[in-house]
Amino acid sequence: MKIGIGLPVLSPHAALDWARRIDEGPFDTVTVSDRLAYDTPEPLITLAAVAGATSRVELRSQVLLAGLRDPVLAAKQIATLDRLSGGRLSVGIGLGDREDDYEAAGARMAERGRRLDANVERMRAVWAAHADPAAEVPGRVGPRPSAPGGPPLLFGGFSDAAVQRVARWGDGYLSAMVPELSEGMFREVGSAWKAAGREGRPALVAQANTAVGPKELVEGAKEQIARYYSFLDDSEAPFTGAMVADYTLSTPERVRHVLDTCGAAGADEMVFLCWSPDPSQLDVIAEALG
Repeated sequence: MKIGIGLPVLSPHAALDWARRIDEGPFDTVTVSDRLAYDTPEPLITLAAVAGATSRVELRSQVLLAGLRDPVLAAKQIATLDRLSGGRLSVGIGLGDREDDYEAAGARMAERGRRLDANVERMRAVWAAHADPAAEVPGRVGPRPSAPGGPPLLFGGFSDAAVQRVARWGDGYLSAMVPELSEGMFREVGSAWKAAGREGRPALVAQANTAVGPKELVEGAKEQIARYYSFLDDSEAPFTGAMVADYTLSTPERVRHVLDTCGAAGADEMVFLCWSPDPSQLDVIAEALG
């Protein structure tokens, strides 16, 4: 199983040091999250910097709020990053579930699914035009991506619409933050993939919030996570920000257990989304992986 590390979302100053350590360690992927109305770095810019600081690991947005971006410009930015990284880019895409991100963009959250579908279709068309000289397009938007049709797209989400996006446009699926819930979603994605007549199988990626190390490191990370997910406190979700924080993987034993659980569920990759800027936890995770 491949192993990914999500960079600390609130510590952009630590990104390049982390990226170098990840590239030198027993890891396969570096991921960066996306928010608009929050003090987090822009993911494509961050991944461009990470591309220059690394030579081996795969780079991924996890996840990019593609519905809030101009699709043609986004297609150009993604293709540029794809080429700069030597084809090491994959693009995780999601709707986003925070109202303030849509308010900041002047977009209606109620239309987010339609916006995302339209934008992904346009991005795919921009990339596909390079592989079809006869394609009727108002202007070819370069650069040409490393692979025909663009870099791999992985979709996250829990609805049937998310599952169908994987089957229609995707190359893989990003599961929930609670890995134990991944198995059921993996089965749904696999069934939709076959029903759509797709060959092969989708890449299946599990993920979990992680903070392993001394007590103060873990407690500080959990406080950040609870604040980050505090929007759930006033929603109809069955859990609160504090509950999400409590689930954080905070011991080597939990890291190993979740890795085994997700492997048994069929995951091709496990991504540990780290919250503390202290890079020493990379050593703890590596040791837990054996």
